[in-house]
Amino acid sequence: MTRPRESHTATLLRDGSVLMAGAQYTGAVASTELYDPKTSIFTFSGDMNVGRFYHTATLLMDGRILIAGGFTAWPLAATAQSHTAELYVPAVPIPTPVVKNFRFDRAVVVAGTSYAVDVSGSNLTPEMYFDVRFTGPEMGQSAVVLNWQRGLFASHGVDGSVASGTWTIIGVRAHEIESDHTGIFFPLTVAVTVVP
Repeated sequence: MTRPRESHTATLLRDGSVLMAGAQYTGAVASTELYDPKTSIFTFSGDMNVGRFYHTATLLMDGRILIAGGFTAWPLAATAQSHTAELYVPAVPIPTPVVKNFRFDRAVVVAGTSYAVDVSGSNLTPEMYFDVRFTGPEMGQSAVVLNWQRGLFASHGVDGSVASGTWTIIGVRAHEIESDHTGIFFPLTVAVTVVP
C-alpha cells in the first residue's frame, strides 16, 4: 500500500479495483488509495475531508461509496466519534445492474425440451451474466446457480431427468465479470412448471 493502515475499510468497486479508505496509524488517517488486482499496484487517490478509522464504507447503487462515522482519535471515546459522512466518486462510476423483468416464454415446459428467458432492467448489457436463486420440487431450501445465463436473451434446455413440478426463481444477480459473484440478489418471483 502507499502507507501503513490499521482499522481502515476495503471496498470492492464494480470495475474490480478496491478502495482503501482511512486508518488508525499514529492518529486518524484521511488518505485513500486504489488497489488494482490486475497489476497488483496501489495508487494514492486523494484525502477524505476527515481522517477516520473504524468507519463504514458502503458501495451505493450508482457506483459511489458512502464513507460514514468512525473515530477521529485514540483512545476511543464519545468525543472522538465522527458524526460526518462523505462520498467517494470513482473516475468512472459503474451503476448497479438491476433486473426489473425476467420472463419465461412459457409457463409449462415438457422435460427434454427447452424454453427461453428474456431479461430486462436498468444498467444491463448484452454481455452480462445472471446468477439465480431458486426453489424446486421437494427442495427444503433455496439453491443458487452461478452464471446460469449469459446475455439478455437465452434458451435453456430441460434435461429429461429434471424433477417434475414447479421451479421458481426467487432472486437474480447480474454481473459483467464472470467470476464476480459479490453483488446482491434482487428479489423477484417467476416460475416454470416441468411436466414429463
